[in-house]
Amino acid sequence: MAQANSQNAQKKTITDKFIEFSLNYIPDSMVFVLGLTVFVFVLALIFTDSTPWGLVEDYAKGFWELLSFSMQMCLMMISGFVIANAKPIRKGIVRLIDWPKTRGGTIALFALITGVISWLHWGVGLMATIIMGKEIAIRKRGQGFHYAFIVAMAYTSMNIMANGISQAAPLLSATPGNFMEKIMGGIVPISQTSLSPYMMTFLVLELLALPVVYYLLMPKKEKAVEISDELYKEFTAEPEKVDASKKLTPAERWERSRVLNTLIALLILIWFGDHVITEGVSKINLNTINFALFGLGLLFHDSPHSYIESVKEGATTVYGVIIQFPLYAGIFGLITFSGLADEITELFISIATPGTYPWIVFIYTGIMDFFVPSAGSKFVIEAPYLVPAAQHLGVPVSQVINAYGTGAQMANLIQPFWAIAYLAAFRLRFQEILPFTFMLWLFVFIAGSLWFLIFPFGW
Repeated sequence: MAQANSQNAQKKTITDKFIEFSLNYIPDSMVFVLGLTVFVFVLALIFTDSTPWGLVEDYAKGFWELLSFSMQMCLMMISGFVIANAKPIRKGIVRLIDWPKTRGGTIALFALITGVISWLHWGVGLMATIIMGKEIAIRKRGQGFHYAFIVAMAYTSMNIMANGISQAAPLLSATPGNFMEKIMGGIVPISQTSLSPYMMTFLVLELLALPVVYYLLMPKKEKAVEISDELYKEFTAEPEKVDASKKLTPAERWERSRVLNTLIALLILIWFGDHVITEGVSKINLNTINFALFGLGLLFHDSPHSYIESVKEGATTVYGVIIQFPLYAGIFGLITFSGLADEITELFISIATPGTYPWIVFIYTGIMDFFVPSAGSKFVIEAPYLVPAAQHLGVPVSQVINAYGTGAQMANLIQPFWAIAYLAAFRLRFQEILPFTFMLWLFVFIAGSLWFLIFPFGW
């Protein structure tokens, strides 16, 4: 018996050992953010002139900084869920999931489709990966898909490919009149950042590599722990149906009528189309995207009743955002208002050369985003010293933006902040997906490092 146990222990893969370690020692995301708060507080005490009470003031000042952003994220997540949960969209997703007959084929299809969607817009990609991930867990049950691996695949696919045209920093830098225009010496067109041949090539290579990496990381069929019976029943429960023979009241007829949904949806979408045509793509922001998603959600649902029921279901994915965003905003306050961000940045810039600066920005962002995982709002604070440093070293500003965005996406792979929606939707803990997301973090770290060190000035 002892010999058999020894042999079983020897058969454990690195991933198996990582899963075991993660389940035993990595806390829940709520514990993670509270622990990070203490850690950053201590760092600020050591490396800045702030007093303990001054840091408390900084924390309180930052605590409410992300309220608008929190609401925007909640609306985006719920609206995206509502769209993906609509009957015509879900039928399309089901057909796609049913098409491949093998595990490898399913992984390849999932990675490529969700990767492209996430590149177009990370918010839609976030909900698309959740919906498709759930359908794989449900419809491929019995084929050996490890449930936590599916969730990790969904989370990493969105994050790795989200460094696309919806990234805040490139869009902001390409907008005339932005706060950095004078320092940059003009705007930086999106053709030099997200849509540049340099970044497009890198992202295409990442996209093509994802199915291979996922396949190598996928637990063997005999070791897979599939979706539980409890979750399977919950996710496949049929919504309550209205008795067709029942005579509806006037109020119930309006609740189940398509008229109002379609009318409001068309008004919203016509406005959005006119806005894009007259103002240009550069004017698209979270508010206009949320407006369009709201309209699409109404259009794809056949009644107000169907829409609101879907909203109720989608709302279960945002409870973590509501509670944890203020806590991360407090960390944001500690780092920003205490001067800790300046101290860390100066440390990296002091060892930079023109050939290593983009890579240093890539690494720096990966570190800072781990503590303040909001690349858009963080760029407003960091750009005023990252950009002048690049200009001093003779590095194109576009390369700073490219390295900045790539580093931010890398950090998210081992940071539970953006995983909150996935953990809520799939009913998992962060430590259950971390072994897989860590390996993807390692992949992006190596790929990004090679890319920015070999081609530091772009093409």
